[in-house]
Amino acid sequence: MENRHNIATMCKRIYFLDYMKAICVLMVIITHIEWSNKNQPIFLFVINMAVPIFMIISGFNFEMSYHRRIEKAEAAMGQEASKLQQLGILYSKENLFPRIRRFAAPFIPICIVELILKALDHVQVSLPRLFLLGGFGPGSYYVPLMFELLAIFPVIYIIMKEHPYAGLCFIGVLQLIYEIWVAMSGFEKYWYRLLIFRYLLLIAFGCMLYLHPEKRLHKRTLLAMFLIGAEYLILYHCGVRYAIFRYWSPTVLPTDFYIIPVVVILFRLFYHKQIPGLWGKLLETIGKASYHIFLVQMVYYHFDLGGPIMEMDWPIQLVLNVLITVSVGVGYYHLESHIRKLIQSKGATA
Repeated sequence: MENRHNIATMCKRIYFLDYMKAICVLMVIITHIEWSNKNQPIFLFVINMAVPIFMIISGFNFEMSYHRRIEKAEAAMGQEASKLQQLGILYSKENLFPRIRRFAAPFIPICIVELILKALDHVQVSLPRLFLLGGFGPGSYYVPLMFELLAIFPVIYIIMKEHPYAGLCFIGVLQLIYEIWVAMSGFEKYWYRLLIFRYLLLIAFGCMLYLHPEKRLHKRTLLAMFLIGAEYLILYHCGVRYAIFRYWSPTVLPTDFYIIPVVVILFRLFYHKQIPGLWGKLLETIGKASYHIFLVQMVYYHFDLGGPIMEMDWPIQLVLNVLITVSVGVGYYHLESHIRKLIQSKGATA
């Protein structure tokens, strides 16, 4: 059996990923504040990159988890599993159900809260529809994307495992074809936002970062990619628009060429770094709770729970919104984790 050497096995916890998720969820909170102009360079080149980076990290984390599942199954079998067997393992209920619970368990209470708040506003919404469409609030498309990722990731895993470079190019072409089809067919923006296909290249690249750390993109390739992506964003800032990339233009396929080299540099510089002291612990905690914080900010912004805060000067509004959503999100994360552990312990003793 092939003995793969992955950078992720060099340390028990990859603190850098927690730090990245923490910074990205803070950027999500910031970008969902009502700004007068989100076409500023700080938004285009930094803050808008939060979700693309999340997708790269998702590809990395999914790949790490799925690869370990395959290795464990192959060890039990005593031989290397075929591609068909690997797909069977990855689509098994033992592999999928825990991951479905991981995303659904924090999300269902949020749906119920939103349902109650809508009822108080005399708006009737069914819980199944609310769940399937990701709830209400900014970024609500993210939750359905994660469930879709669970459905398609085993296929991405198989493609990227054996043919990293060709697989990356193939998936990039698929995403381009999808964007062309969206532009030519008049596909609605509402449904476009709910489909994972606009992030395929980023997810595949996250897979490559984990599975094939030794297969690095050449410096000239990274520079060329960065310049292509940066040029696209600069032209967008100057008012240039393209017929192909109609929806979410600041974070579509050309932007991937900008953010991928940036993430490569960050990985090479900080992958094995751990921030000591309080700040490191704080970022680690926020990173672990990033999904819960994201869910909280959806409710917070959509139902205008900030009240008078939203009328304050933007520096004060920024600080207070971050403090409230992060504090509640971290608390929700610890509460949900505690309840889950209680249920698991009772199940184990039953």
